Amino acid sequence: MTTHNLFERPELLDNQTRLILSADAKPKRLIRSGTRSAGFTSSHERPDSALSAAVIQEDDDDILDENAEINNENGTVRQISNLSDEFDYDTDIEQDQEPHRDYSCKGVYIDQCRRHGVIPSTHFLRHIDNESLTIRYCGLKPINIKVMVPSLKINSTITKLDLRDNSIGSRGAIYIAYLIKDNEYIDELNLANNDIGLQGCKALCRILSSNRSIRIIHLDGNRFNDDCAPLFAEVFSQNEFLTYINLSKNFFENETTGRLFGKTLSENQTLEQVYLAWNRLNSKACSYIIKPLATNTHITTFDLSWNGAGLLAAKAINDLLRKNTILEKIYLDNNRFNTECATYIGKGLSKNDSLKVLTLSGNPLESSGCYAILRPLVKHPTCQLQIVDLRGIIVNKDFLELVNELANVLKELTVKLGSEREKEN
Repeated sequence: MTTHNLFERPELLDNQTRLILSADAKPKRLIRSGTRSAGFTSSHERPDSALSAAVIQEDDDDILDENAEINNENGTVRQISNLSDEFDYDTDIEQDQEPHRDYSCKGVYIDQCRRHGVIPSTHFLRHIDNESLTIRYCGLKPINIKVMVPSLKINSTITKLDLRDNSIGSRGAIYIAYLIKDNEYIDELNLANNDIGLQGCKALCRILSSNRSIRIIHLDGNRFNDDCAPLFAEVFSQNEFLTYINLSKNFFENETTGRLFGKTLSENQTLEQVYLAWNRLNSKACSYIIKPLATNTHITTFDLSWNGAGLLAAKAINDLLRKNTILEKIYLDNNRFNTECATYIGKGLSKNDSLKVLTLSGNPLESSGCYAILRPLVKHPTCQLQIVDLRGIIVNKDFLELVNELANVLKELTVKLGSEREKEN
């Protein structure tokens, strides 16, 4: 294949070959110029002018072909350059776009941690797609709760959130209030022993009053005092979905608190389990809570252990056991009940056909008080009692004989005796 034919097929050549062929063509132009200048100075070369003209014509044709090839090449290069510019332009746009963000629960949590300078919790990331998320005894700070909330708001798998024993404080509780306001999937919330206090209580109760998703809530051990009582009373009267609430180990004590709780609990139509153990409620306050429960038709479990119930409360329990047909479990451990109090409790049991569990351990009942509680049951074969807990009370032989006699009447009844240490084990 000749050089002339190659230039007619530029697509067969690469850029390097074109440059080489172009370099080979240049000496011909130099030779042609030398020949022309020699024609003017030496007359003996004129007879060869026809041959020289033919060579020049051939060179001119080659030059024209070369120019055409260069023009074609330049056009191709311009087209490629335009395409390259276009591609470069698109690439620049892609580079200027905002990086892709992960809007999943994990992505949102990691992004929040990055913004607030918090180290992400691997435990949180591992369990964020589970139905239950439990983070206990980790010393979570309010900022740790804050970065969790946005991801939990959009989470639709977690139904049980357990953050007990972390001391998240009032600020942490406020963040949790924001969470349960927007999340409709969490139905069980455990915030026990978190030092929430009054301000956190205000935030939580404001949301719980109208919340439609929470069914079970643990708020024991959070320094709630009598100033918090009106807030919880509002929850009892307005919330129509809560079935379980634990307010044990707080600082409720005065009679006003008893009146508020008693009135609102008696009107509540959804609560089934109420725990008020380990507070400082005196005898009057306890009686104000217990007496209105006689008309409640939903509460099945009531815990008033470790308070100062005493005689007034015992009289209220007598009325409660006579009238209430729904209550199944009542816990009255360590409440200063003596023999006189036991007499009222025994009379109430003789008229009750629904109670299944009664705990009175740690009360100063003595053997005579225990006898007064169980003796009426001998003539009450329809009694549904299954457990009577009298541990921590010293009893005599006569009481043990009564227990044996009662076993023939109420075959499902178990009377627990012994030390309270056995109860703890």
